[in-house]
Amino acid sequence: MNIFIRVDASIAIGTGHVMRCLTLAGRLSKQGNIVYFICREHNGHLCDFIEINGYEVLRLPAPQVNFKIQNYTQHSKWLGVPLSVDAEQTKKLLRGRSVDLLIVDHYAINETWEGNLREISNKILVIDDLADRRHDCDYLIDQNYFENYPSRYLSLVPPHCKTFLGPSYVLLRDEFYDQWSEQRIRSGSVKRILISFGGIDQTNETGKALAAFLKMGRNDIQIDVVVGRSNLHKTELASICKKYDFVHIYCQVNNIAELMCQADLSIGAGGTTTWERCYLSLPSIVWSVAGNQVEICKALARKKIIKYIGEKETLEQILLTQQLANLIGNEVERNEMSRLSYLLMKDNIVNQQTMIKEIVRLDE
Repeated sequence: MNIFIRVDASIAIGTGHVMRCLTLAGRLSKQGNIVYFICREHNGHLCDFIEINGYEVLRLPAPQVNFKIQNYTQHSKWLGVPLSVDAEQTKKLLRGRSVDLLIVDHYAINETWEGNLREISNKILVIDDLADRRHDCDYLIDQNYFENYPSRYLSLVPPHCKTFLGPSYVLLRDEFYDQWSEQRIRSGSVKRILISFGGIDQTNETGKALAAFLKMGRNDIQIDVVVGRSNLHKTELASICKKYDFVHIYCQVNNIAELMCQADLSIGAGGTTTWERCYLSLPSIVWSVAGNQVEICKALARKKIIKYIGEKETLEQILLTQQLANLIGNEVERNEMSRLSYLLMKDNIVNQQTMIKEIVRLDE
C-alpha cells in the first residue's frame, strides 16, 4: 500500500502530532507498506527530522502573510493557508501517485478538505482529539479519555466509519512496549522524579516545575529533566541544572520510556505523554498547556489516575510546590495512581494490533 500522512508541526502546533504519526508510520512500514509524509514548512516544522527517520516528505510551501484565513474552526489558522488552498496544493503533490490510504492528523482540517481529497484517495483515516467538526473518513482514531468517549463522534462521521476510541488505542512507540516488562506499580519512597513537557515547551513549563522542586530543598531526590531539540529555553535550563549534582538534563532522548520506568513520580503536561506515563504506571502531577487538554485532565483526575492542578495560565508556583510535597509524602495515593494507570492501559498492545490490521484491509 501507498500511504500518505498529512500532518504539521510548528511553534504554535507543537511536535506531538508529527511524533504520533511517526509511530503509526512505523507500525505500517513494518507490514511492508510505503509511507510518505505531507507537511507544510511552518516555522518549527519537522520535515528534516521526519526524513532522518527514513520517510520521504512532500513539502508544502511556507505560509504567506497575505493569506486571509476564514475561522471555520478554532484552530483554522494552524493550517497557515485557506482550507481550499491546502487541499489543492496537497492534490498537486499527489498528482500521478497511487494513494491507497490518506491519513490526516490536523485540527484545521475538516470534512470539506477530506471530501475534496476523496477523488484521489481510496480510503481516509483521521486522527482527532477534539470532536469539534465533521469528518468525511473511513476510519477515525481518538485516543483520549472522556466520560462520553464512546459516543463523541456519532454525529460527526459517516455511518460506515470505523472508530477506534479511548486510551486502549493510543499510538505508543516501540520503546514503550519494550519497557512493558519493566513497568511496576510504584510503592516506597520517591527517589527519582522525571520532568518533561514535550518538544517545544514555548512557555517554559519545564523551568516552572524545576523551580518548584528546588524550593523544597530535597537534594536526596534525583531529577531527570528532558527537553526537545526545539525547546526554546534549553540553554537556560541546562545552565540551571548544572548547578546541582542531583539534577540531570537530557536533550532529544530516544530512551524516554526507560527514564519513565526508573522514575517514581513525574511532572508533565496533559498531552500525548499522559498515555505514555499511564502505560508505564507512572504517577504524575499534570497541568494543561493547551485548551484541548483541560477536559481530558479533569476526567482522569476524577478517576484519580493523575493529580491535575490546573491550567498553565492560572497555576501558582506555591501551589505546585505544595502539591509536589504532598504527593511525595503520600505513598498510598501514589500507589493507587500507579495501579489505576495500569488498569487503564493494560489492553493497549492487543487493541492497537487489531486496529492496525483493520485499517490496512482495503479490499473490504
